[in-house]
Amino acid sequence: MTDNRKKILFVHHGSGMGGAPQLLLKFLVRLDLEKYNPVIWCIRKSSASDLFENYGFRVIINQNACPFLHISDGFYGIRHPHLILKMSWGQIKSYRAAKKILNTEKPDIIYLNSIVIPGILKAAAEFPAEVIVNVLESVCAGYTGFRKSLLIKKSLKWGDKFVFMLKSEAEKWGVADASNITVVYDFIETEKFRNISANNELREKYSINKNTFLIGYLGRFTKAKGVHHLLRAAGMLKQKGYDFHLMLVGPVPVSSGFGMKAKLSGYLGKKPYIEQLKKIIKDENLENNVTFTGEMTDVAKIVAQFDALAAPFTEPHFSRLCGEAAAAGKVITAFDICGPGEEIINDETGFLVKPFDEKEFAEKLEILIKSPETKKRMEEKASEYAIKVFDADANFSKVMELMLGM
Repeated sequence: MTDNRKKILFVHHGSGMGGAPQLLLKFLVRLDLEKYNPVIWCIRKSSASDLFENYGFRVIINQNACPFLHISDGFYGIRHPHLILKMSWGQIKSYRAAKKILNTEKPDIIYLNSIVIPGILKAAAEFPAEVIVNVLESVCAGYTGFRKSLLIKKSLKWGDKFVFMLKSEAEKWGVADASNITVVYDFIETEKFRNISANNELREKYSINKNTFLIGYLGRFTKAKGVHHLLRAAGMLKQKGYDFHLMLVGPVPVSSGFGMKAKLSGYLGKKPYIEQLKKIIKDENLENNVTFTGEMTDVAKIVAQFDALAAPFTEPHFSRLCGEAAAAGKVITAFDICGPGEEIINDETGFLVKPFDEKEFAEKLEILIKSPETKKRMEEKASEYAIKVFDADANFSKVMELMLGM
């Protein structure tokens, strides 16, 4: 029986359960399967590939490919020349693997879920199919700007159409007004966030008083996420005597490091980041004000229980947490960097703080604690804003219009 549906080959680059696979999944579940035949190539067997398979999508696992990391959240500098060479060689392997898969699958459309796989993009450009590139990340400037310039130049040459998660990134690429791009800030299921019933499960689980102001952070624990800044801001609130609790949601890394690098760092007095955070908690007398929950999956249900959110990120990148907070009608405070600075309307849907001013960060949180009226006004504005710019159905339509040339 002939399958007349358009085949779309989606290429997923990651190896874990981050924002990228969840974003892709929200796109996939909205496809009309009577018209489109989606196939997902995952370059790693991981929780992400399991996620797609669990939803009934056909997944190809071919690990003869690797990412070329030169983005704000992943950059190899001169201290790791062997890794730069390894990634460069990896693009040749990626190109060869992609050629085989494309010739076997014969897709009508190729959708790359990241810019960090240029070897695959090169192969896609040589195949007779439309190539869509999802620009999730901000390209890192590096030391000389050479790799940044090369990655952007080749991406624009090999890709046909581009979905940017940030308008500011499209401006950096010099294509903000181009007809072959669209900007979508996220794929947030805003109705789901709006319809979550408020409950006190987290407060009950961790014995937090119902009147205590509960601040939430969701994300990984790396220096780029800036949790150390948030903890020092919390220390200032503690000194002023405010009744608050900071809940840190995310996978907590093992405290001790292994291998020669970890031992050398230990000899030099450099502790793992999680240990640095624990020291700040102790120094700021925050032991009774901070909880590490570990990884939790039901984001809408979790966010609904916080009085406010914090996004102390220090590296430019698209921030899912900003959209999730707005969708839940919650005020979020973040540093005014590329990403959050574009996703938050300052003093309306959230607070933008001068990078990396811990005192001002504390002051903005203090406003929310002291002024329920201000908090309520901003929450209403955030909820309205989320429907306009983050809604999954609306943004899915924008991408499909670009893809189909409508």
